[in-house]
Amino acid sequence: MPKTAETKFVNSLFLTNLIQTQYGESEVKIKAYDVEPASVDINDPYARSSMNRILIKYTSKENPTEAVITFVAKIQPTEGLLVEQFKKTDVFEKEILMYKSVLPSLVTAISKLGSVIELAPQLIYSSETPSDLVVLEDLTARGYSVENQTLGLSYEQSKMAIEKLAFFHAASAALLSENGQLFAKFSKGTFHNEHKDKLNYFPDAIRTAGEIAAELGISQPMADKLQKLPAKTLQKAIEAYESDFKGLKVLNHGDFWTNNILFKYQGNELVDAIFFILILISNKKKQVDFQNCVLGSPIIDLVYFLASSPAYDVQEKHRDELVYIYHETLVLLLQKMGYMKAVPSLLELQVELLKHGALQVIYALTVSPFLRTKDAHNTPPMQPTLYNANQSANVKQVLRAHAPSIVAQLKAYEMVGLLDWGANESKIKGLMSRFQR
Repeated sequence: MPKTAETKFVNSLFLTNLIQTQYGESEVKIKAYDVEPASVDINDPYARSSMNRILIKYTSKENPTEAVITFVAKIQPTEGLLVEQFKKTDVFEKEILMYKSVLPSLVTAISKLGSVIELAPQLIYSSETPSDLVVLEDLTARGYSVENQTLGLSYEQSKMAIEKLAFFHAASAALLSENGQLFAKFSKGTFHNEHKDKLNYFPDAIRTAGEIAAELGISQPMADKLQKLPAKTLQKAIEAYESDFKGLKVLNHGDFWTNNILFKYQGNELVDAIFFILILISNKKKQVDFQNCVLGSPIIDLVYFLASSPAYDVQEKHRDELVYIYHETLVLLLQKMGYMKAVPSLLELQVELLKHGALQVIYALTVSPFLRTKDAHNTPPMQPTLYNANQSANVKQVLRAHAPSIVAQLKAYEMVGLLDWGANESKIKGLMSRFQR
């Protein structure tokens, strides 16, 4: 297959060094290799991405018969629409930092509990010349795959994902208490005052939902409340991202949803989940995930995941249970890791979720419908550092497709006063005072 401008550096010498460095093999001879874009298979985590699979056939002193191995290469674009946008950001710098320093540190912290827990693909190689490059293990070779985002995750998948998230959060909180400089580059997430001019999608999508409320089956009283939300959407989201959750700060993934989680089965048994950090730079979607990591309250990831990933019936029946499982796992891990600060209680976590309930409403109307559609790659630009003013999506079409679930979710929010922040917050404050009494 012809190489792209980004992959011209891939040759026999490069691959020989890669195998020798990673596996310690000697007298490596490359018999054949191929560089191909990821497939469009729905269960392929690299589908529609900037990633390329590198398939290598080789022999070595240790493997005299021909062996086959695959890697996955993530390469900064050198041509196309994103070149200038990447130049203005430190996207790949953060990506490499995560793989080379942050993730290994998190895994080491967890290993002190007695076992090694994988959080992400293994870094094989990284460089900044001739182009920013990250080479990762191909997790599909070990049987990992992503689930169908249109179906959503089952209860068991959601439970495992939320437990793995707790490992990620707990290890980051423990490390942060020892060395805050490790996470210095992750101080600004999606919602930040410096990004406000690039976040119009969020209030615009909510405004659209209000405009077609009758068509979606939303009652007039709820529609009246929806129409008051856009003016305060960004303010409320920024407040959630900047909230101080009883002094507990964690490193949030920032885009923790179905397509960024790989699952592995042995027979019919679910045995593992690993975070996948995906770069999508097709003409339709421009998204870089680890650059969206941010220090803050764990509700940033928790609310995003609960809104976007569990199947709707799981979300309806087991949401509170998943919050409980997350908290129980987080507390246990923090205690085992010797975390010296006070750990918020389950009740305090529930209050925090209620306090920033506006974020739940925002995600339900702006993120969840898009990430639950087969056209998820058409999601509008949600990452401000890769914002493109010319990119758009058919918001009305997606909202219509998910109308029953949106209405059901809004009714649940209405019952606890989470649609009132456009005008007042009296119900929320009343509920909070009752919880805190």
